[in-house]
Amino acid sequence: MKKTLHATILKLTGFVLIANLPFLTITHIIGIDTFIDSFNHPTAYTYMKNQDITSSKALAGYIIIEKPSYQTPSIKQGDSILCHTIKNTMQQRIVSEIQKKDGITIYYTISSTDASDAPVYDSQIIGKIIGTSEDNPWFTLCLQVWELSREKLNIRTLFSTP
Repeated sequence: MKKTLHATILKLTGFVLIANLPFLTITHIIGIDTFIDSFNHPTAYTYMKNQDITSSKALAGYIIIEKPSYQTPSIKQGDSILCHTIKNTMQQRIVSEIQKKDGITIYYTISSTDASDAPVYDSQIIGKIIGTSEDNPWFTLCLQVWELSREKLNIRTLFSTP
């Protein structure tokens, strides 16, 4: 009896650890607060392959993006953003200054790959880069499990307080 109880507990513990490894990996990349918030606002977060982005860090992998929200702008000075350029390419830039003129927010950015650092407007911003990961099967699996659980499962009830 003791042996089967011990084996059952060991199997259950192993299952829980294996089932939660993708979530632990994502939490390590983006942080626990952002991870929990992603279940409350599932459409506010996305990820994409880094292959089509002009960047000084042209590493293969994924970038995790927090999409802009018009209720609470989350982009601050020093943040890394992903935006469309005038040449209609996606580029990673670092915000160096933010100005508001006549209700329009203008972001002045720094980019080491483009000599013309033109100002960036809200309509050009795809989102704020909140994390990066390598391009390997494990991170691909983790990102897909995270996306599936945010969009298809009602997992946020596990994180809400009564």
